[in-house]
Amino acid sequence: MTYQCPICLADFDATAIRRPSGVTGPSYCPNCQGRVRVALPYGKHAAIIAVLVAWGILAVFRVRSILGFAIGTILIWIPLSMYLNALFFRYKPPILKKWEPRKQHHIRSFFEWLYERDKPPEMFDKKGD
Repeated sequence: MTYQCPICLADFDATAIRRPSGVTGPSYCPNCQGRVRVALPYGKHAAIIAVLVAWGILAVFRVRSILGFAIGTILIWIPLSMYLNALFFRYKPPILKKWEPRKQHHIRSFFEWLYERDKPPEMFDKKGD
């Protein structure tokens, strides 16, 4: 299987992708050393179909408790979504996309909010004028 780098547009074998940090770390193009990620084209569809099928199976077996429903959903959903991803791989293989960093949303904690609320008011400019 060959991939095409979205940065340098070079074709290379799938085994040539560099992953120095293991499975969860970033992937690098072997030609331009740009950060890339492998995207499954039907990943979201497979997850949605798998959770609906899991809920259907649990409804057929008449699982009524909340804990049983949650655990059953997880136990059925994860292997089924992995199977569906492998099945959809036959129709459209994964592609490489350019890696983009996640947007960092800093959410203030309760203590940060307290510190900002309780700090003394600023009476003079910081410049010292």
